[in-house]
Amino acid sequence: MQNNKMQIWDKLKKTDPKYTKPFGKFGKELTTVDPQYQIQMMTSMFGPVGKGWKYTVEYKYLDGLVFAEVSIKYYLDSKWYEYGPVCSVQNLSKKNGSLDDEAPKKAMTDAMTKAFSHLGMSADVFLGMFDDSKYVESLKREFAQKIPKTNGKRNIELDMQLDMDQIRKHVKGINDIFALRKFRKEYPELFDSNKMSQREYRQITDLYETQEIKLNTQGVIYG
Repeated sequence: MQNNKMQIWDKLKKTDPKYTKPFGKFGKELTTVDPQYQIQMMTSMFGPVGKGWKYTVEYKYLDGLVFAEVSIKYYLDSKWYEYGPVCSVQNLSKKNGSLDDEAPKKAMTDAMTKAFSHLGMSADVFLGMFDDSKYVESLKREFAQKIPKTNGKRNIELDMQLDMDQIRKHVKGINDIFALRKFRKEYPELFDSNKMSQREYRQITDLYETQEIKLNTQGVIYG
């Protein structure tokens, strides 16, 4: 029996190194993840913010500090799920004593990063796997994979972490109905609603059907 309890975690756990930066804190070199990349990952998993997932933030001000409490909602299997709040805090004053008007935003961003991590987002970073240079290099190779236009020959290895834009470009570039059907046969995981997010599953199936109708109508057959 397939264990679906880790489904979301497994899809979000790997982090593209190009969206990370090292920074020093308490004498250690740590890794920070681009917050916009995390939002992109949430959108890829659940759909657009406000439709497939949502967040609320509440600010509290106390003793020169701002506290941001973030709660997350996401839509899965025709049901909304919610967790939080997850809190972060920032000093309202800069080191020179002037007001830091970015403090609320910094607190919210940090709280969202922590909240996303509860779903497994960038788990490899938080588990210290980015301390292993070999692991990071393997990720760079993995995320650097491209899907070229083909006539259906299996000269690519699809990975579930690949950007959906690349997959769409590949499918649109297939100009042979037999190659299109071979693509579906060779990569059944893309057409499995249990392995893809609902949004990704709808996108790839709709695109496949549209391309299939187009090729059948045009009667384009090569080789």
